[in-house]
Amino acid sequence: MQAEEHKRRIKNFLRHAGFTLRPGDDAFILLARGGSDRAFYRALTDRGSFVVMTAPAFRYELRAFLDVAAYLQGCGTAVPALIAHDHDGQLVLMEDVGDESLYCLLQQAGGRGRVMELYRQVLCSLAELQMQATPRMRTCHYLKNRSFGYEALRWETDYFTECFLRGYCGIEIKQESKIDDELHRLADVIAAEPRYFMHRDFQSKNIHFKDGRVRIIDFATATCGLLQYDLASLLKDAYAPLQPDERQELLGFYLQELAGRWGLAPDPAAFTAMFHRAGLQRTMQALGAFAFLSMRKGKPEFARYIPAGVAALQEALALFPEYPVLGALAAQAAAGLQNTPDPR
Repeated sequence: MQAEEHKRRIKNFLRHAGFTLRPGDDAFILLARGGSDRAFYRALTDRGSFVVMTAPAFRYELRAFLDVAAYLQGCGTAVPALIAHDHDGQLVLMEDVGDESLYCLLQQAGGRGRVMELYRQVLCSLAELQMQATPRMRTCHYLKNRSFGYEALRWETDYFTECFLRGYCGIEIKQESKIDDELHRLADVIAAEPRYFMHRDFQSKNIHFKDGRVRIIDFATATCGLLQYDLASLLKDAYAPLQPDERQELLGFYLQELAGRWGLAPDPAAFTAMFHRAGLQRTMQALGAFAFLSMRKGKPEFARYIPAGVAALQEALALFPEYPVLGALAAQAAAGLQNTPDPR
């Protein structure tokens, strides 16, 4: 019944926007859901294929999406073009960027050379996004007061301890003050970094290729934060793990792109160290999300990425002996996963 109601609402929305669905059940397709509460439908119309987004009940989420989309389009960023929207019905009609996500293309790559080629193309687009969208962020109503600072960083790590360590792993955290101190110090050092436009969920399922060009989706939680967070979201992505040497090569490529095309040349050693700290932060956020979505949102498919996330967490923590309690908890989580059946 819910699907039929969505279809009726979307047909009315399309009609008012000047579009007509083609005949047949295959003209209206629910696309794969991600972690958000938004739903996306492919609509095959008399004027081509488009995507309709149905937003949650919170009006501000739709306003945020539209505001950031318009801003990024104005910056020349490769985001889907907006065609029409209905504030009352919480609906948006946008360009269809197809099914070729980076995640899917990596599964079909057939060799590491092709994998690295895809990542290099995406890294060029990431640097372009960061450099072009940063200077005028204050002109975007939604973004002008957004900041990925200490409070947001601590929210992410609290999410990790509550949803993943306690909720998913069933770990009793006995050294509360010590883990709090470690997470405080991590957030404090990350929050001190220079701020740029930050997508906040720049991972392989939110990056598409259309006509050979990178297209970026799901930018509604964009904010102002450090360069390394989006970079770590991509290169330490539990959906598509890389080998350490591949990651290091791509990190070097990104730094060359920043310097050669955009004239920004941070100290490589300091940048790399912060990249790994940002990766530690991002991995904890992802594990919290995988646990929450699989246990509380009825999306068990996200649990399949937890082992890769824990491996990435331990890899990052091996670089930072100043977080011993977090390291011990990660080891405890990894040991528990060895006794858990494969969720696939």
